Amino acid sequence: MFTKVNAKQEQFLWLVVEGMPQERAYASIYGEAKSREVCATNASRLLTKANVIARRQELIEQRRAEQPITVKFLTTELLGVATQAKALGQAAAASGALMGIAKLHGLLVDKMQVDALVRKPTESPEAPAEMSEEDWLTKYGVVNLQPVDTQPMISMAEPLVVEAEPSVEE
Repeated sequence: MFTKVNAKQEQFLWLVVEGMPQERAYASIYGEAKSREVCATNASRLLTKANVIARRQELIEQRRAEQPITVKFLTTELLGVATQAKALGQAAAASGALMGIAKLHGLLVDKMQVDALVRKPTESPEAPAEMSEEDWLTKYGVVNLQPVDTQPMISMAEPLVVEAEPSVEE
């Protein structure tokens, strides 16, 4: 669909969609002799009209369809953003743009999940691929998994009596 606007409005919108600041676009189409404030006010007023808003959206959609999003396009745009941010002294914005480029080209990864099975080599090639925890502990870990008798062999209530062996004299 094509929204009807006059020739000057169309030229103004083309400049704005191409990236020119709206007050400069207005001054170049409607007259350079006007003051900056007048151009900014009139450009802002012009961009609030319903038919101009609709035509601007159509131009944006048309431009988007003509220029597909590619890695090269995104890299160029992000480099432009980083350059502008550096020129304005915006280190965080420049850093963010450069990080975006690095992620886009696979130099940085946000999150990586690695599923790995770590196994020590066994003594024998016939060892099973899987073992229960109890089997493993029996074979490699704790020597005896049988319950330990917790009663002492010698009662502490009874005195310990040790008899000496009679010596044998020749």
